[in-house]
Amino acid sequence: MLDQGALDELFDTLARYIRIRDRATHTTFKTRDGEVESAAFKSLFHLARQPMRSRELAENLNADPSTVSRYVAQLVDLGLVRREADPDDGRATQLVITDDGRARVEAMRAVRRTAMDQAMSDWSDDELRTLVGLLGRFVDAAETVIAPPCAKAGPDSLDALGKGQK
Repeated sequence: MLDQGALDELFDTLARYIRIRDRATHTTFKTRDGEVESAAFKSLFHLARQPMRSRELAENLNADPSTVSRYVAQLVDLGLVRREADPDDGRATQLVITDDGRARVEAMRAVRRTAMDQAMSDWSDDELRTLVGLLGRFVDAAETVIAPPCAKAGPDSLDALGKGQK
């Protein structure tokens, strides 16, 4: 069994990080065409990796398809995403990031990198890689027990965790 005090410290640290993240996250971004929800911009990071159908994007974001549909409509209206016929199934459409969308992703990445570079200026590259590896391992493990993707929380969810079920 893992050190219970260390686990409590982990949750305290995660809670501190979430508070910092919440302070830094805006609910909307102002654009020349109006306001767009920040969650819509998160979609761009997924689409920058590869085109995908709206349903796949919803799964990647762990979000309701109708919500993602609203995000996509905003991004299409801004010219950051376009809909194209799916090459595997011409009846379906996939979402493709535009050059403007890719430029927006790169700009957002630059802001994040600058902030983290300042925050971690006394870290070595090896320490950063260790953090990334361990944090990824932690998130993968926690996701299977705490919040499996697209799982519906039921009344027995906490009971199952209390009994050590995985």
